[in-house]
Amino acid sequence: RRATAARRAAPPPSDSARVVQAVWTLADPRWEGRGVGTAGLEQAASWIAYQMRDAGLAPAFGGDWRQSFEVTTGVRVGEPSGIDIGGEHWDEGDDFEPLGFSANGTLTAQVVFAGYGITAAEYHYDDYANLDVRDKIVLVLRNEPNEMDSTSIFDGDVNTPYSDPRTKAINAREHGALGLLLVNGPRYHIGEPLQRPRPDGSGYMSSGLVAAQISEQVAQKLLGRASLAQYQMAIDHDTRPHNGPLPDSARIEVTLERTRADIANVAGTIPGRDTSRAIVVGAHYDHLGWGNESSLAPGVHAIHPGADDNASGVAALLGTARALARRAASGQPPEHTLVFCAFTGEEMGLVGSSHFVDDPPLPLERVETMVNADMVGRLRNDKLVVMGAGTASEFKTLLKDVNGAGFGFDLKTSDDGYGPSDHSSFYKRNLPVLMLFTGAHADYHKPSDTPDKINDAGLWKVTRFETALVESLDARPKPRFEHAQSDSSYMRLSRGGSGYGAYLGTIPDYTQTEGGVLLSGVREGSPADRAGIKGGDVIVKFDGVKIDNIYDYTFALRARKPGQQVRVTVKRGGALVDLTPTLGRRPT
Repeated sequence: RRATAARRAAPPPSDSARVVQAVWTLADPRWEGRGVGTAGLEQAASWIAYQMRDAGLAPAFGGDWRQSFEVTTGVRVGEPSGIDIGGEHWDEGDDFEPLGFSANGTLTAQVVFAGYGITAAEYHYDDYANLDVRDKIVLVLRNEPNEMDSTSIFDGDVNTPYSDPRTKAINAREHGALGLLLVNGPRYHIGEPLQRPRPDGSGYMSSGLVAAQISEQVAQKLLGRASLAQYQMAIDHDTRPHNGPLPDSARIEVTLERTRADIANVAGTIPGRDTSRAIVVGAHYDHLGWGNESSLAPGVHAIHPGADDNASGVAALLGTARALARRAASGQPPEHTLVFCAFTGEEMGLVGSSHFVDDPPLPLERVETMVNADMVGRLRNDKLVVMGAGTASEFKTLLKDVNGAGFGFDLKTSDDGYGPSDHSSFYKRNLPVLMLFTGAHADYHKPSDTPDKINDAGLWKVTRFETALVESLDARPKPRFEHAQSDSSYMRLSRGGSGYGAYLGTIPDYTQTEGGVLLSGVREGSPADRAGIKGGDVIVKFDGVKIDNIYDYTFALRARKPGQQVRVTVKRGGALVDLTPTLGRRPT
């Protein structure tokens, strides 16, 4: 009883302590990295709704805190699935596993060994050189030649994009193959178990051919007398293809069922004096769960806590909401209605914020600005990046004034309203946006993005800056929207990766997962813009490559060089339109 009384008498935590504790709560391993399709994501949504209610906000969605919708989360293996070779049969299991991007169906065809399944012009390497695989099944090795050799032409220390199984599948398809069999090379991966497709992974978009992994034992049945190790050593010894038809045919059967889940944006409001005006403050609360295709720790099945990405942004969101709700309760309500939204599905391609703008809780024309916080927990040397500074004519002065009112950040701005976070969904609707960001780091999209690495004082300072920024926007007239100068270098900076290869300048809408790549827009002055490609176009063919989804598009673009003219076919208003942009160079 005394302990209970003491807890009741204890003072509430300070606002700064609440913000820091929010990161630890959201990044708790019990919440499974807040991956789409996990129970942890649902727990996080409930906790955020509770925090909004406790802060004094009202539910945003017609009396509900949640805006729910259904998404595809991955695949699971169904029956029948298996392989037959020379009278022997293997069911799905230790020796045969469908790949998650396989098409469904049954395929019987001759098998051809195609080395590592790589075509890489820049390395003067092509496993398909002088090889006819049309209407056949290709057997290929995982990874790439000499993967552990730092002197390898492919790098050796880090696998290149050519090692990706989906890239191998699309390459096989573009050479005319109908099926793909993938096997671990015994030189480095002997005895490694096959990996089941994941019900909570993102690799479910079909590659357009039947594809599976097989064990070394099954591969040896196809190879005949020569061993798999001999084939691999022959290629690795002089880094040139060794390929050819195999004596046996195979019958492959794959049945995959897509898994789906209900996920939800969580939002609360503070009513304003003028109900015709609104400001949206956002941050995404989902992350990578146990790791998926976006993980930068490939092959590691471990919880990705996402402390900075983006528990930190949600913590700032809740801290700002609490401060402004307290001010409203004291008799100083905001001029605008303030909508605080924790978005889901950002890591899947901004699907939560896209759903929000497609079905907003209030008319979108009332929204004057969207303020976003993504990865704001690693402040270093007082450097704060604000993107979207060019999306309204007043923003640069506004940012300078807010920063000068006691913050003193080393403020770096980017004009561009597009970027790899939820503010892009609002900018494509011609709304001014601002995004706060404290910089990329080596733990991005890895299990090592843990809460102990958060700069607590820095996160609290960013939270107070966000609060002051919203207060300043609330006190000013409606900002004048402007189409900002594109700045792809800041898009690269925001996630720590450098660009590579050719550049077109399109902005894909990731909510469409098949039937072509729908474009939200194109970057002003980009090769796409100059060629007449527009937002709303659906890219269905790229220089002869059929485009069904974003992976096909990435494959086709990666295979081209800066300065090359390509033919892009788009679906526009029910008609097919051919355009011929000249590709640019990505920033490095």
